[in-house]
Order: sequence, then C-alpha cells, then structure tokens
Amino acid sequence: MSYGAIAGLPYINGMYSACIPTLAYAFFGQSRQLAVGPVAMVSLLVHAGLQGQMTEKDCPEWYTSGGAAAGVSQYEVCPERYVTLACLTAAVVGAMQILGSICKLGFLVSFLGHPVTSGFTSGAAIIIGLSQLKDILGYDVPKSQYVHSMVLDLVEGIPKVKPLTVFLGCIFFAYLVVNKKLAQRYKKLRMLAPVGPLVSCVVGSLLLVMIPPLTEEFKVKYVGHIPHGLMPISLFDLRLRDVQKVVPTAMSACLIGYMESIAVGKNLATQHSYELDAGQEMLALGVSNLVGSFFSCYAVAGSFSRSAVANSTGAASQMAGVVTSLVMLCTLMFLTKLFYYLPKFVLASIVLNSVIPLVAIGEAKRLWHVKRNDFLLWVVAFLGTLFLGVLIGICVAVSLSLVIVIYESARPQLTILWRIPGTTIYRNMKQENNGSFVPNVFICRIGSSLYFANASFVKDMLLTYVTDLEEVNPTEYLVVEMTPVISIDSTACHVLKDIVSDFRSRGIEVAFAMVGNRVDKTMRKAKLKQFIGDKWFFANVNEAVQFCLRHQHAKQKVAKGELETQDGQDAATFDVQDIDIGFSDEIGFSNDMHSENTMAFITLAQDVPMIMSEITAVFKRNRLVVVRAQIEPLNDGGAKHVYFLRSLKSDGKLTDAEIERARDELETVIQQKDSQSGGGGPTAPGLS
Repeated sequence: MSYGAIAGLPYINGMYSACIPTLAYAFFGQSRQLAVGPVAMVSLLVHAGLQGQMTEKDCPEWYTSGGAAAGVSQYEVCPERYVTLACLTAAVVGAMQILGSICKLGFLVSFLGHPVTSGFTSGAAIIIGLSQLKDILGYDVPKSQYVHSMVLDLVEGIPKVKPLTVFLGCIFFAYLVVNKKLAQRYKKLRMLAPVGPLVSCVVGSLLLVMIPPLTEEFKVKYVGHIPHGLMPISLFDLRLRDVQKVVPTAMSACLIGYMESIAVGKNLATQHSYELDAGQEMLALGVSNLVGSFFSCYAVAGSFSRSAVANSTGAASQMAGVVTSLVMLCTLMFLTKLFYYLPKFVLASIVLNSVIPLVAIGEAKRLWHVKRNDFLLWVVAFLGTLFLGVLIGICVAVSLSLVIVIYESARPQLTILWRIPGTTIYRNMKQENNGSFVPNVFICRIGSSLYFANASFVKDMLLTYVTDLEEVNPTEYLVVEMTPVISIDSTACHVLKDIVSDFRSRGIEVAFAMVGNRVDKTMRKAKLKQFIGDKWFFANVNEAVQFCLRHQHAKQKVAKGELETQDGQDAATFDVQDIDIGFSDEIGFSNDMHSENTMAFITLAQDVPMIMSEITAVFKRNRLVVVRAQIEPLNDGGAKHVYFLRSLKSDGKLTDAEIERARDELETVIQQKDSQSGGGGPTAPGLS
C-alpha cells in the first residue's frame, strides 16, 4: 500500500501489484524465496517519470487549475488516467524484459556498477524517507523528486506540525526499529521482524477505532475507503500512442528492477545451494510485469525485505509465491474494510524503517579507501539523484561510469616483464622484486584486446618504453606477450604493422608470444603474419627470448665474418634454431611465487658431485630451513635446483638482506666447485 502511494497511485493498486505479478512469477521464476511485488525504488522511478506526462487533452482539469504552479500533481487531479499510464509503463517494462531475455541482453545491467547502484539507492532512500515525513508530521507537503525542494517545503510547513501525530509516529517507528534489532540479534526472536509491521497496523487501527478524538479533534489521518473485489481489467485502456511518454521511465524501471531482483535472487540461491538462470529470471519478471499490467498493476520487482521475510519463515519453493498471492486475493475480496482506520503515520513508519538501511554511507567510506574512481561514481549517483532528480541522476552516473570504462579500455595496461634468474619464468617487474632483464631484449605484456580506440596508445607506449630503456638496456628485440589479447580489429592490425615497420627501421626486431586462435585468424586474414613472418611467433615468452638471443648471436657472427650468407640474404632471414647459445650458472630468488616460502632457483651449466650438500650447508649457516627441494637434470650435463626456504629468524619468508647474503655465498660455492671440476661448464660471468 505504501509503495503504491510513493508511485502516486491509490493504495489499492499497490495491493493489486502484490497479487497478480506474484502469482505469475511463481510459475515462471526459478527462485524459491524471491518475493516479487511493489518495491520502493521502482515506485519512486514511476512517480518521477510520469510526472507531467499527461497532456491537456488527457487531464484538462490540471491545466485549468494552473498546472504545476498550483502545487498540485497530475495524479491527484486525474487519478484514473494516471493509473492507466502506470499500467502502460508496467506493460512496456514487461515487454523490454521479455525481449531482453530472448536477446540475452542481461549483460547491460553490468553498466550499472555497484557504486552507481549504491549511490542511487542511497539518494533514492533519502527522497523516499522525506516523502513519508509528511504523514508523521501531520501536514501535507507537495511531492517532489528533488531533495532541496522537499526540505524547503517541510521547513515551511513546520507551524502546521501536529504534535500528537508526531508523538505516535515516533513511538511506532521506534517499536519497528527495536523489533528489527532484536530479531537480528537473537535467533529465537527472528519472527519479530516479519510480524512487526502487522502488529503496528493492527494496534494503530485499534487505536483510532477505540479513541475517536484522535481523528475528530486531533485530525490524525487514516487510509479511508479501499474498494474490495477483483482487480479491474486495464488491458483495453492501454493506448499505444502513449508508449513514447513512458519509455524512459520503463527503461530505468526495467534495469533497476531486474538488477535488484537478480542480486537478491542469486544471494538466496547461494544460501540454499541451487542455481539461478539470469535469463530465465528476466523472462519471469517480464511476464509478471506484462500480465500484471492487464490487471491494474504497476511495475514490480524482487523485494529485498519481503524476500528476507520469506526466507526467514521457511519458504522452500515457488509455492510460497502462490500462497502469498492467494492470501492477497482473499484480502482484496473480503478484508479491505479492516484497513479503513489504518493510520497513515503507521504506513510511513513502516516505509522509513525499510529504507533507512538503504542509505549506505559506510559503503561510500569503504569505496574511498578501495578505489577513488568508484567513490566518485557513488558520489555522483548520490548527489545526482538528490538534486537533479531520480532519472537524470542515474543517467548522469551511468554516463560517467561509461566514460571511465571507455577511458580505461582506451588505455590498456602494458606490463614490463623480466626473468627470475635460474628459471624460464617471466613475471611483472612490479610483482617480482628479484628478477633481471634479458640483455638487449625488451619484454612486455599487452593487458587487453586491441581495437581502434586503444591501438595507437599501445604503439606510443611501446615507443616510449624502448626509448626510456635505451641507456639501461639498449633494445635490439621486442617481445610482445599477448595472452590477454583475445581479439583485434582492422585498425589494430594496421597499428601492429606500423609498430613492426617502425621498430625494424630502428634495427629492432619484434616477436609475438602466446597469440590466441582468434587473434591469429584475424592476423592471417589481414596478411599481417605474412608481413611479420611466421618465425617471429612463439608458443611462450621463453621460446621467443631464446630465438631472439640465437638471432642476435647469428648477427654477431655475420658481422665478424664467422657465418657465411648467400648473396642478398639478410640476417633476419637466418634459420637460427640450430645455433647453440648455451647457458651459464644462475641463482635466483622469489618471494612472490609461493604464499608461505621463499623459492630459490639454481641453474648449473655443469652438474657437480656433492654440490647439493654444499648448497644446503650455505642455507644452514644463514639459519634458513629447506622445506622442500627439487632437482631436475638438464641437457649437456647441467641441472636445475629448486629450494623452498623459510627463515628461522622470522619464521616466514626471507628478507632482502637474507637473500643477498645467501646469494653471495652460493655464488662463491658454485665458482669454487666449477674451478675444482676443471671448468667443465660455463664460467661465472653468467651468474645473476
């Protein structure tokens, strides 16, 4: 009843909307606990969107009386025509949701990110709460979707405050708040939460019936007459020419309603260990709204509070919705007279108790600490809803979130990779502190798919990185790791071709690693692989780096005259797979590859007898515990050692100082063993 009033509709239409749509959802929906019916946010959207939508032909009385300047709303002057518009809105919402389900458009809700919805909900909750204060203060205030207008009207009406109504309203509100707190704190009293509003309605009605002066002398307002019987059919009153008037309202109600419903439904499904198909839920909501619109119902969605009640009282199947619908039908048929003396301050108290928890100021504080961009979205949605209106506010917030999405997708992250010594593992240099660059080879990872908006940015960043590293590690080869790149468009193909051409003109070869199937197909169709050369595409980064080093070795031999070439043959066309570049002894440490231990990697070009005992002795002298060790033989008599270490001093991972001490001693031990074994392997210059 209260939500119907928030939408600007008679109380009875709120009751109709809690009957037919609930029954329809029970047959089509998958959630066993979701309670579908009128909700606060959709009600507010309907009221905000339909204000002023009736033309002079539809509602001449409103225009004759002075229109908006007279401080009267259209729904007050022409309630029947307004109800028809609200039903048409529900029909359009239902059609949109059914079409969205068929076309699998549920992903569009993703653009309403959590910060946007939280900010919008918080702002809308404040507007709803302020709209209910008039029934507790005891005087009429014009409805508005602007917080400054509502506050001004409330302040101007303070001389008309009715103290007794305020007192009773505060008593009932306090009862509901305490009731909810007790139900949340004590499991044995959990039934108090759903029973609280019912007790308030019964006690409030009895109060007015038993004490007539409350209504006669103190002018306490009550609901009054509510028609009984079956809901009237509104199908034949809907006019197609009015659809354009309600589309913006229907679109926002469609998105917000579905988002709220699927969030509540999935949460309850997780609690009870069953799956929920988002597409089927959209279809079920669409059918509920469409069918409801034929029977004088306005737009509905899944209610968080009523679903929580259904869950706490043991709802285990869609039969709960059928029972709810039948009880509401019986109420419409036989019990509406009981609501005649229901005080309006009781309804206002129930709504206030429901919407106050929706004001998520704590969430704004959390977003401030987590990510400032999300905090900005929250603030824009919150303030926009309060001061620009519900529809404009959420549109501004969604637009800003789209701008941020476009901005971030147009500036993908380029990650510089370096190698953990003693391994073939290449990691982000910001995540791995103990890596080393491969001489003359620059390795990076593109962080997203490439398309017309971000391809040029990637090119510019690659050029910048190579230029910046010129003094530290002069680049002769660029290896581009493309695991996150799942698609490229024609513009990106042109840019990649420009990148390769530009770098080759500078004497830098470009290799690509881990190119996915979709990207590979696009490159072949664009003849990009033919231009670059198949030999420059590799299954992983290590293979690409090894090829680059062999190619560099071949170029150096050509320059020294040690490698013969055919007339006109360029070094870039050599078959360098058979060139052996060898490898040297290496020592590497990583604190980031294991959650509990420091990993030590030791690669020996020539395995030395009893070297493991010398290595473990170094660890023991430095008070390091070997949790686990692995030894893998390599080709040509080498070996790869991996040790999982913990520090006895800190009972955790090694500090930087402990790593450096261990590294220095290990280098000394390996050099001594190499010299004792007669120099069977490469010498110490390869140590890292």
